[in-house]
Amino acid sequence: MSGMGVDDCGKQELASELLAKADRVVADSLSQCVNHGECYMAIQDNQINENAILEIFDIIQFPEKGRTHEDQITIADLTGVAVQDIQVAKFVVKAHQQYNETRNK
Repeated sequence: MSGMGVDDCGKQELASELLAKADRVVADSLSQCVNHGECYMAIQDNQINENAILEIFDIIQFPEKGRTHEDQITIADLTGVAVQDIQVAKFVVKAHQQYNETRNK
């Protein structure tokens, strides 16, 4: 589950209780997400602790910190980090191009 679009203080898309039930809470930017976004609201509501939040980079660097089985619930709080968005867009474009190349053969 992802929370996207919470770009200002006071906005909330997901109930704080959902974050408390998640096995992993992942932020695109910890400093941004604890300042505003789903994580901020859940911390304010005493549903999660900042120390329990992982950054996407943590999971990329140490995959064992991510989900360990399919039944785990992960919530991603995405407040928007331009450099990450650009890299994801590049990956999607490349994957689409590769798909088209194999499809046209």
